[in-house]
This record gives sequence, C-alpha cells and structure tokens, in this order.
Amino acid sequence: MRVRVIQALVLMCVVAMAACAAPAPTMGTAADETAVRGVASKYADAFNRNDVASLVAMFTDDYESVGPDGTVVKGKAQLEEMEKAGAAQRAGLPLKLIATTSFVKWASATTAVAGGPWTMEGLPAGAPNKGAWNGMFVKGADGEWRMSTGLVAEFVPPPAPPTDGKD
Repeated sequence: MRVRVIQALVLMCVVAMAACAAPAPTMGTAADETAVRGVASKYADAFNRNDVASLVAMFTDDYESVGPDGTVVKGKAQLEEMEKAGAAQRAGLPLKLIATTSFVKWASATTAVAGGPWTMEGLPAGAPNKGAWNGMFVKGADGEWRMSTGLVAEFVPPPAPPTDGKD
C-alpha cells in the first residue's frame, strides 16, 4: 500500500512539473498578425500627415534604432525629437510614404519581427525613393503592438559594371 501511495505522489509530481514546463505559445493570434501587419500603413499615414504624436505612439518607451546613415536613436524622447525635426523639414513638401509589411515572424505570442518595402513619392530626381524596413514588435499590456527596435535602409543601386574601353 505504501509503495502505491509513493508511486501516486511521484506520478502527480511528474504531471505537475510537466504542466509547469509547458512552453508558452510561440505565435500570436490571427488578430495579432493583422495588427502587426497594419502598423506599416498606420505609420505611413501618420508620416504623410506630419502627425508626430501618432507616430511616436507606435513605439515602445525603450525603442532603439539605427538609421540608414548610421544614426542611433535610443528611447522615445530621442525618437520624438527626430520625428519633430523630420516633420519640420517635410512641411509643405508633396511627399507621400507608402510602406507595406511583407513578413511577420513570431518569437513568442507577444513578440514578433516584421518587415517590408517602402517607397517615397514626391522626392527630387535622384534622391533615394525606396528601400526596406524591419523591426521587432512587442504587444503591450493594453493589447497594442508597438515597435521596439527598427532599421530602415535606402535602396542603393549597384554601380555600373566597368567598361573595357572599347566603344
């Protein structure tokens, strides 16, 4: 009888440990994916309206990024300064940003990496007008997805092949 009680206790401990060790969900819901995919177009819309408050609201307080020129941004306050300066430079210009999300990869149910292409209409000829973006998104306690890290790159065409001098 004593052996059966010990076996039952051991079995209950094993079951309890297995339940505690169950892995956390590794994917967000379909609604989460839709929300993450929608951030790029929401960002472009706010950018096109020069709505700095809406832009900054899409990022976490501890946001960090590296711009195409190597500029590092740390924190929401520095991001806000950068966005305000950019909005002032764009004021009155006929610019239109178009950004889409091509992929979402889940790290957990509350963390995803996403990225895609962007284009900018209304730039002077020769200015970089397309590129790619990518970032890590985190789902906040309020259920909103915000970008925690980001990288934006401008497309730079490869140089023309060398000529052999025979024309």
